[in-house]
Amino acid sequence: MHGHTGILTIEVEDTVELGVNMVYPCNEIQKVAWDVLRNFDHALVLREDDPLLPSILDVYEKQGIKNGSPQNKMKGEAFKTELATAYPDCRLVVTKETMTVEGMIKIVYELLKDKLNIAKITFTSGVNGATQEYEPQGTKERCPLCGVELNESGVCPKCGYKK
Repeated sequence: MHGHTGILTIEVEDTVELGVNMVYPCNEIQKVAWDVLRNFDHALVLREDDPLLPSILDVYEKQGIKNGSPQNKMKGEAFKTELATAYPDCRLVVTKETMTVEGMIKIVYELLKDKLNIAKITFTSGVNGATQEYEPQGTKERCPLCGVELNESGVCPKCGYKK
């Protein structure tokens, strides 16, 4: 959201992983979140019914930038949820609702709820702020050496630990 400064706080709950004495390493939470949220950094964020959207996509097409640039290394993975769709190649996020701090919290939760046991999200932007609490769902199986969630094969993607 180029031109806007926001602070996003994600609180997670789970059992304390004894090998690392924490629920989930903070820097790893940031990495997990940033993998999808980088799509909002310096992006054009528009509602799907915005009358400018077709014209902007037309200009992107004519200028040859709709499919991005090889120099763009700051793009996240494309995503499509009920609330938003990211087109990382052209730095565009199309939302279902007006982008408010409350709307951003909904989108963040939808994108990360399967990756982190989110208990609370707070987002502030300028003088606007909102908080939403959630009931964490179960526990995540984590590495006893570094605290990162194990993949579906029981392997830690960070340090290679195998269950």
